[in-house]
Parts: sequence; structure tokens; C-alpha cells
Amino acid sequence: MTRSPLILSLLAWAGLWVFWFLATRSVHPTFTLAVIVTTSLIAAYALAAYVNHLVLVPRFWRVSRGRYAAWLAATMMGLTAAALAVIRTAYATTLGPDPDPYGLYRHYAIDLFGMAVHLAAAAALVAAWKRRAAR
Repeated sequence: MTRSPLILSLLAWAGLWVFWFLATRSVHPTFTLAVIVTTSLIAAYALAAYVNHLVLVPRFWRVSRGRYAAWLAATMMGLTAAALAVIRTAYATTLGPDPDPYGLYRHYAIDLFGMAVHLAAAAALVAAWKRRAAR
């Protein structure tokens, strides 16, 4: 990744952070929790996108789509779990244990879906950038 696309991608992720922070700030009981949740999820989504485009696609896409899909799924699930661990620790420290016995599973599913949406959008943007650069 050359410097210009890297800077643009980092600015895009920062803009996405601002968007999601503003959109979800009122959902969280404190400003600090809103910052932690937004930062954890956007960092996980961005890291997954960079791993996908800089490691997984070059290494597996043409060789084995099955291995690519498996590694992408593992990356997505692992980074979602890491982000959720940070979020749940912050919430538990601030508010105590989650009273919802299925809260962990529900939030994991929601965050993993968010991961898939953000990765699909990142892949579409990378493809558009490559088509534009090829002209």
C-alpha cells in the first residue's frame, strides 16, 4: 500500500469513527464507554480490513479460495471477540455484570455482522480504487 492510499484509508477509518461515535453516543451510559466501544469496534474492523487486503488476499485468493475464506472468517471472529472482550470488560467495570444472560451472544452476533458489513464496504472501496488507478 503506497503512502497516498494509506493516508486516505486512515482518514476514512477516522471519519467512520466520528460517524459511529456521534450516531451511537446516546446509546451508551457514559461518554467514556461510548469512546471505548467505538474505538474497539472501528479498530477491529480496520485491522481486519488491512489483514484481508494486505495479507489474506495476496496469499490465498488465487491459490485457494477455501483457505482464504477460512482465514478471513477466523480473522473476523477473533478480532470481533477481542473488541467485545474490551467492551464487556469496560462495561462490567463501570456498571457491573450484564443482567442479560444472552447479552454476550447477542452482542457478538451484532458486532460480527458489523464486521462483515464494514469489510464488504472496504473491499468495494479497494476494488473501486484499483479500477480507478488502472485507467
